[in-house]
Amino acid sequence: AVPFQVHRRLLYDDNRGVGEPLVELGANHQGLVVRGRHLLLLDAAESAAERHRLLAQELVMAPYAVLAPGGGPSYGRGQPPLREFSALRRELPPNVHLLTLTPWEDGALLLRLEHQFERGESLNASQPVTIDLLNLFSAFTITSLEEMSLAGDVP
Repeated sequence: AVPFQVHRRLLYDDNRGVGEPLVELGANHQGLVVRGRHLLLLDAAESAAERHRLLAQELVMAPYAVLAPGGGPSYGRGQPPLREFSALRRELPPNVHLLTLTPWEDGALLLRLEHQFERGESLNASQPVTIDLLNLFSAFTITSLEEMSLAGDVP
């Protein structure tokens, strides 16, 4: 058995733990609804870290469908909607995560890439990776680079 604990607010506690009235009105005064999803990954120790990291990345970065009421000007008048776009010319290796690509100081961009695996954590995914940054992006051209710490504050 795997216990999952949910915060509960009791009207009073009779110290017996069963059938106690709750005071959980929530923002709409209709009571709280708890929803969640629990995933269990069973794997061999040698490959567990690799599968866990890549699956977690996929779940956390899953796309959202966002809808809004109509009535405004149509997006891209006269042109078909853009169904897919990537600023990358090619995919990054699975063990490299594009953590940040954002405007920075003086018209520069802050690009942060992270290797997701520690040394020795995975037979394949822990290996060093080389990426050609000058030819990585299709949406802009890199004219100069300066390597910084991951925080972006120390060269």
